[in-house]
Amino acid sequence: MVAAMAKVTGPASGLAEISRMASESVESWLREYDGYRGLVVLTDEEAQTSRVLTFWETPEAEARARASRGAMRDRIVATAGMEVVEFRVWEVPVYAVPGSAADPPA
Repeated sequence: MVAAMAKVTGPASGLAEISRMASESVESWLREYDGYRGLVVLTDEEAQTSRVLTFWETPEAEARARASRGAMRDRIVATAGMEVVEFRVWEVPVYAVPGSAADPPA
């Protein structure tokens, strides 16, 4: 498994809410790609930074989706008045998520 991570910065107020709204529309679109395995968005309002991670079954699946995924990401980021400042693909040796956001920890 691999993860593609984009670091996004900019003076967007309500960064967490912007991220939630964007992910709701983008996540269903991402599910159409073969090999897509998940999405995580991390935000830091104080640092005006967000990290967007998409998870892929194989490096080849990530590479096939990269151009169109990047174009969509760039449009969303520009609309929010932010910019992508870094992009990397990481190997994911451990991926264990016992529940979902809808299942809060006990």
